[in-house]
Amino acid sequence: MLININGLYFELVEADKCAAVVKGEYKETVVIPSAVEYAGVEYYVSAVGEEAFASCVELRSVIVPDSVRAIGASAFKGCTALHSVELADKILIIGNAAFSGCTALKSIRLPEYLVGIEASLFEGCTALESVAIGSSVDIVDEYAFCGCESLKELLLPYGVKHIGSWAFRGCKALRSILLPDSVTAINKGAFWECESLEEFTLPPNVNIVEQGILAKCVSLKKVDIHDGVLSVGYGAFYYCPSLPEIHLPGSLQSVEEQVFRGCSALRRLEIDAEAAPMCSRDIADAGVYANAVLYVPQGCVGEYGFARVWSKFENVEEM
Repeated sequence: MLININGLYFELVEADKCAAVVKGEYKETVVIPSAVEYAGVEYYVSAVGEEAFASCVELRSVIVPDSVRAIGASAFKGCTALHSVELADKILIIGNAAFSGCTALKSIRLPEYLVGIEASLFEGCTALESVAIGSSVDIVDEYAFCGCESLKELLLPYGVKHIGSWAFRGCKALRSILLPDSVTAINKGAFWECESLEEFTLPPNVNIVEQGILAKCVSLKKVDIHDGVLSVGYGAFYYCPSLPEIHLPGSLQSVEEQVFRGCSALRRLEIDAEAAPMCSRDIADAGVYANAVLYVPQGCVGEYGFARVWSKFENVEEM
């Protein structure tokens, strides 16, 4: 049953005596009530429905009450004037792209009990500078912060296990990000084109460096990769022209194509693996092969000198 109370539209569920805010033309400030009354019956407001406020370009602020447990996909998508959102801590789920394209939103505090940052949640929020994340989050899904070009730093809580593809792509102002040891997977392109990022430490439980993970991070000067990493994916450090050196562990088994292409400042590449990691095609360009010194374990110069691709390095020395 659809009703209008004080300019807000609600879908009522009679069996559960609950209500959800649904699509309407909303402006300025909206304060969602924790309960509404209809025909003498009280319904508690438990959700904000999918696309409920989508494209309401004159909406400026929203207050969501403690009664709400879920916010639907694209709920506030394209609300270009939205600059203030107050979310209650008991919200468990905020759907995909809920705040995508909210270009006036500068900061937000996510609910303490939120279990995950869904796909494209803040994609294209170009003014977003800071996000406070609760301790219950265990995933940052694909494109979650893609295009948040004003985001300067982000602290992820211990418990986050997974960072999806392109999650922080194009976060051009991001200078630092602290990844907790709980992270076990970082998918492709996660930090692609984070132009201000200067240092990156791979969490100790991530054993695969996925393709393009730090591609086009033009300010990147230091990368720490722990022993236990098995492979480095396609273009992982593609066009990182400020990276002077990198150390790869003895556990490394394979390095894919174009990993160091465009790394024009690279002068020292250290590899602890006694058996040359497998390479099927070029891992760098002619400039890197000519200018970077490849440092290998004692007695392994011949191993690398006869190995496919590694033999293209003009300078190979023992560590």
